[in-house]
This record gives sequence, structure tokens and C-alpha cells, in this order.
Amino acid sequence: MAFENSNFLESKWSVDQLRLMTKISVMYYEEGVKQPEISQQLNLSQSRVSRYLNEAALAGIIRTTIVQPFGIYVGLEKALEEKYGLQEVVIVENIEGAALKSSLGSAAATYLETTLSVNEHIGISSWSQTLLSMVETMRSRPRKIVSEVVQLIGGVGSTEAQIQASRLCSQLAQITSAVPYYLAAPGVTSSKEVKDAFLSDSEVMRTIDAWKRLSTVILGVGAFPASPLLAASGNSIGQKDELEIKKAGAVGEICLRYFDKGGRLMYPQFEERVIAIDFQSLSKIKRRIGVAGGVLKLNAIRAAILGGWINVLITDSEVARLLLEPPRQKKYT
Repeated sequence: MAFENSNFLESKWSVDQLRLMTKISVMYYEEGVKQPEISQQLNLSQSRVSRYLNEAALAGIIRTTIVQPFGIYVGLEKALEEKYGLQEVVIVENIEGAALKSSLGSAAATYLETTLSVNEHIGISSWSQTLLSMVETMRSRPRKIVSEVVQLIGGVGSTEAQIQASRLCSQLAQITSAVPYYLAAPGVTSSKEVKDAFLSDSEVMRTIDAWKRLSTVILGVGAFPASPLLAASGNSIGQKDELEIKKAGAVGEICLRYFDKGGRLMYPQFEERVIAIDFQSLSKIKRRIGVAGGVLKLNAIRAAILGGWINVLITDSEVARLLLEPPRQKKYT
């Protein structure tokens, strides 16, 4: 609490009242004297002491000052929520390298722990090192009771990468006491015919049907080039396709669904070979949490927000500040 001298001469309180209000405020807030003791020392009733404290706040004698600890960005979070109409923003300190993924994962774990409701249906994308860090962080924490945890993109790929993709779903389901739904198909197939064959499988369709029940999704936001985990899985698109769609204006992807700088869905030729939740289904889900950071992903994160792909953002302080600035225009010579 701060006490500042002001010009109260034209206020509704007399000088004597202001003096007494100030004295009581100093005793209570600065000296730590309890209200019953103030009442006794100043020969006032306790109800009058309480009333004078309330009056002191109205008069501006008592002013609350909140000092945010280092690394806390509530003001920045609020500014982003207001600018983009986001449900919630969580910001972590900007850290270089792999430590940022760990920090984002920890923040996402804490956010989920405090906001998940009983009987929620959760969807999670498969190929994200940051989300894997989130699940690893949650492993030793108290459990929440969730109905289902569902993969949003095909989880079949190279052996090592597939194990990590399965861990994302299985560990989150175990932590939250949920039923896991695996998508036993690759994220990208070699042809539309192969995709159709996978979609004819009853287990694959069981998982896809579960997408209709989702209340929360946890998503990585991809940029160019593909993340190491996605690239290692064998589910990323080829370099030729990646170059072509980038030249066409794509800035990022979520679950292998690519979008331009305005967040508008793009329809490249390989789209017909993708086995993952589509934008129309995704946009109907009440809470869509994007977990991503690093300046290299700035344009992808901004586009994901603008296009409505995500409505909750967990990111770092540098990206957050840049999101409040107007996008920089490319200069052509």
C-alpha cells in the first residue's frame, strides 16, 4: 500500500477527517497494528475504524500497488488477449535453444492442471517435442479425471518417432485417467488410395469419430522447415512440396493442415493424402490451445491466431511482444 500527499482541500472530507483517515491507514498498513488495537488506542469503535479505512481508499489515501515478479507477464498477456480476442494467453521467459521447449512444456502442463475439468475430451497432435515435454512434466503431478485422450494426426511412422508419438497420447491418458484413442495410420500416405484403405479400418474410424466429442485440443504450431520430430517420423512432406507451398504463401501448419499469413487454409495437392483432423472439425472445438515459441515461428503463430486455429496461446515473451507490433512488410528491390 502506498500513501501519497494530494490536494484534498476541495474534497468532501474535512482536514480533521483526512488526518484521522491517514493516521489509521498508516497504523494499519505500514505499522501492522490490528483494527481492535487501533480502536483502543484512538478511542474509536472498531466499526468506525473499518469505515475510515474504506473512506481512505475512496479518498485516494490508500493506493494498491502490485509489483510483478521477474518473468511474470500478466500485462503482456492481457494486451494480447484484448488485441486478438483470445480466451487466455500464458507467457514464459524467452530462452534460447532446446530449453525454450522445456519451459513452454512446463507452462502448458501447469495450465492444463489448473484448467482441465472432469470428464473433458482432449485431443493432442502427435509430432511435437514441446508437447512431449509437457507430458513428461505432468507425469509426476496430481491426476485429473478426463474421459478421453485422442490423437489428432496419424501416429504411425519411423520406429523411434512412433514410440514418442504414442507416448504423448498414452502418458497423457494415464496421467488423467482417460481412455486413449490412437490413430493407427501415417500422417501422410503415399497416395489417396492408401489413405482410403486406412480410413476403412474400424479402429482408425473409431478415433476419427472421437474427434466429434472433443472439448479441448492441445496443438503444436509448425513452421518451415518441419520440426525434427516430424521430419524424423517420415510424416513430413517432401522438400519439393514444402518449397512449392512456401512459395505459394504458406507460413505454417497445424496437424499438417497448411495456412497462409492470414490463417486461411491452403489446399495443396498432398492435402488429399493427409490423415489428420481438418480445420472445419477443429474450429468447432471450444478450447484450442497452441503451444509454440521462438521468433522463427512468429508468422506461423500470428496466422494461427488470425485464422481461428487456436484461441489459447502459450508462448515466450519475445514472440508475445512482436505479436503486439504490426507485421513487418517485405521490401522488394
